[in-house]
Amino acid sequence: MSKKKEKNYDVIIVGAGIAGCVLGFHLANAKIKVKVIEKKSRDNLTEDWCDSIEKKAFTFAGIQPPKGEEIRDERDHLAILTPDLQTIIHLGYYDYWIVDRKLFQKRLLSNAEKAGCEFVFETEVVEPMGKGMWVVGVKTKDEIIHNARMIVDCSGRERILGMNIEILDLNLKLNKSDIIEAHRELHKINSKNLHWGEHEIKHDTLYYRYGYHGGFSWLNFEKENELDIGAGVGKSITNKSPKGMVNDFVNSNASIENKKLRGGGDKIVIRRPITLAWYGFMLVGQAACQTIPTTGCGIGSAMIAAKIAAEVIVPAVRRKEVSIDSLWEYQVRFTKERGRYLAAIDILRLGLQKLSEDDTSFLMRKKIVTRTDLENMIHAKFRKITLLRTVFTAFKGIKRIKLMLYIRKLTMQANKIFKHYKRLPKEYNTRKYHEWLLRSMQLFKEIEDLEPNFLGNT
Repeated sequence: MSKKKEKNYDVIIVGAGIAGCVLGFHLANAKIKVKVIEKKSRDNLTEDWCDSIEKKAFTFAGIQPPKGEEIRDERDHLAILTPDLQTIIHLGYYDYWIVDRKLFQKRLLSNAEKAGCEFVFETEVVEPMGKGMWVVGVKTKDEIIHNARMIVDCSGRERILGMNIEILDLNLKLNKSDIIEAHRELHKINSKNLHWGEHEIKHDTLYYRYGYHGGFSWLNFEKENELDIGAGVGKSITNKSPKGMVNDFVNSNASIENKKLRGGGDKIVIRRPITLAWYGFMLVGQAACQTIPTTGCGIGSAMIAAKIAAEVIVPAVRRKEVSIDSLWEYQVRFTKERGRYLAAIDILRLGLQKLSEDDTSFLMRKKIVTRTDLENMIHAKFRKITLLRTVFTAFKGIKRIKLMLYIRKLTMQANKIFKHYKRLPKEYNTRKYHEWLLRSMQLFKEIEDLEPNFLGNT
C-alpha cells in the first residue's frame, strides 16, 4: 500500500481534548505550525457532564475563566464524609469552578482554530514513527504517515504513542491500583429533604465521601433542583460497580427522579507522572499521568502542563533543536510546579487505599488525617510531616498503635519522595536520570509492598 508523507508541520499533537487544545492554542499563537489529530468526531470530543477545574489553572495557562452557561457553579464550601458516614469535616475552602465540560471544550477548540491551529477529526493514530532515539512522526490507521519536528501525545489514558515507545517508563503498563473507575449522573429532585446517612445535603455545599470502596463518592447540586451523583472505585480494591452505586443511591431516595439528565462513566489514571519528554517527543495531560491522585481531577493539571510545554516547545522549534536536552525544561518545570506534589500525594493515596473503611473513618474522626491534610490533597499540595506532629497524632491514636506505626511509615515515605523529587536533575543526563528514576521506583515499591498489618495482628 502506498504511503503519503507530510513534512511541513512544526508540531503534531495527538488528541484534541483539553490538553491538546490548550497546547495547540498557545503554539499557534506563537506562529508555530501545528496540527492536531483526533480519532473522535468534532461533536463528540468530550463527556457530557460537569467537572471541577482549579481556578489557579486558568490564570496559569492564560485561559479566560468560565462564564455564562459554561460555569455551572462556584463552590467555596466542601464537606468530607468518612466511609462509615458517621463524621463530616467541613473544609475551609474549595478553589475550583464547576464547569460544563462540553461547552468548555467547544470554547478551547474554537480559540485554537482562531489562533491558526489545524484540526483533523475522525482520524485514528495507531503508532509513533521513529528514527533511532527520535520520534519523528505518527502513522494513522489508514497507513498515512504525518511527520513533524515535534510530536506530542495528548491522547488521554490510552497513551497511544507513549505506550509504543520502549524507553524508560514511557511504555509503562499501569497497575490496577493506578486506575479509578468512575460514573456520574445528573438527576432532578422533587424535594429539598435529602440526606446522606444522617447528614442533610445542602445546596451550597459539595460533598465527598472518601475511602469508600477504595475511592470516593460525591453529591453536588448544579442547580436548585438538579443533583450530580457520582462514584469512583479503586479497581485493585473492589469489583463494586460505580454505576451500580449511583443507581442504588437514586433508587433508595424517593425525592430523586429516575430519569438521567446527563452523565456517563470512564476510567481515570490516578498515579504520579511518568517521564514527560524524549527526543522530539512530549506527553501532556492524562497521557502523562498528571491527574491529582486523591480526587481524579485532571483538567487543571493538563492546562498547567500544556502551558509549560508550549513555552518550552516554541524556542526549541525555532532553534530547530528538539532533543531531550532542549525539552528537559518541561520535565523540570512541571515537577517543580506540580509533579513533586502529585508524587507525595500518590504515596499517601497508595497507603491509605489499603486501609479498611473502619480504619480510614477512625483516622478522620480522630483528626489524625486533618482538615488541612484533606485541603492539601484536594488542591494538589503537600506539607512536610514533622516529628512533633507525628508524636502528637500517635498520641491521639494510641488505641490503634499498629495503625499509627503504619501511618508514620507512610507519612515519612511521602516526605522522602517529596525531597527526592526536588533532586530531579536540572539538566538531562542519562546516568543521573536513570539513577533518579530507579530510586523513585524503589520508594514507591516500598509502599506498594507495605501492609497495614505489617507488625502482625492487633
